[in-house]
Amino acid sequence: MFTGIESGLIALRDVDDLANTVVAGLGTGAIYRAARGPRSAAIAGAIGGVAAVAAVAGKHVVKRYFHV
Repeated sequence: MFTGIESGLIALRDVDDLANTVVAGLGTGAIYRAARGPRSAAIAGAIGGVAAVAAVAGKHVVKRYFHV
């Protein structure tokens, strides 16, 4: 689900950047919990967005300091 949203955003915006990843995380979390109501969807969306930011930040740290 995450990759589908992210790929759709890249195609729609014609830009591959951090915003696509964050919005895809938000959307995935929100869709995953949408059946439990809007509050649960909003919380899960926020958690998904934070997880996406952490993953991207971790990737940049590894690239910068570990030269893999």
